[in-house]
Parts: sequence; C-alpha cells; structure tokens
Amino acid sequence: MLTIRHIRRWYEPRLPHAVFLDGLYAGMLKDDRLEVDAPAGSYQMRVQFGGRVPIGKSGKSIDISLSSTQQIQVPRKGYVECTFHDRERLWNLFFDIDLVVWVVSWFVTMPPVFKVISDVFFAVWLLRLILIRKKYYKITSTICERNS
Repeated sequence: MLTIRHIRRWYEPRLPHAVFLDGLYAGMLKDDRLEVDAPAGSYQMRVQFGGRVPIGKSGKSIDISLSSTQQIQVPRKGYVECTFHDRERLWNLFFDIDLVVWVVSWFVTMPPVFKVISDVFFAVWLLRLILIRKKYYKITSTICERNS
C-alpha cells in the first residue's frame, strides 16, 4: 500500500496533482491525499501539476507542468507514506506580496522605481520557476510497519 499526501499551508489552494508510478497514471490527489494499492517492489513515483498545452493546429504542444520524481520502495509487509510540498515557499511568499502591491498600484500611484523592481522580480521568479520545474516538489517517503 502506498499513501501520498500533499503538505500545504492554509492559504495555498487545493490543486489537482496527478501521480504516476513508473510512468503509468496511478491517480489524482483528492483532498490532498491518495492511496494506491501497489504490490511490493521499487517504483519511480512522479507527482505532477499541470500538463501540455496545444499550440496552433499543427498538433504541437508545450509542457507547462511542475513535477518531481523520486524512487520509492514498497515493502512486502507494511506500507509507504510519501509526502510532498513545493520547494518555493519563500519565493512564493515574495511573489504574493509583489502581486498584492501590484493590484494596489491600480488604485494608488506608486513611485516609478516600484514598477522596475516589480518587473525584474517577476522575470527572475519566472525564470527560476522554468529552470526548476522538473524538481519543483520535495518528496519524502517513510516506510511504516502495519500493526496486525
């Protein structure tokens, strides 16, 4: 048995995350939890948010997903509990603050230097997100013994 849980803060929205075992779809997290009845063995588990977006009529697409992959071991006796959360909590906090100030700037005149700082921060945040998008989540796994 394999249990996957999403650890998130109270202000973070519940987003659908797909779970794949060895590249095969295992399920979607509902209420930040998923239980998969997986036989004993070694699996490559991937947690993913998002997917591919089609571009034009030619059938091409671009991958805009955020994901992470980890090798896990499911024992014969007991079960594995995997938890994951995003690595970018501090960056996201700064981005949220910048976003709130940006919305406030619609109603209040801000100094011109703020627009430059805000645009630079957004560009750096977006570039960092693109660079780490395949290692976005931190996954930890714990083997637990079943009491019978």
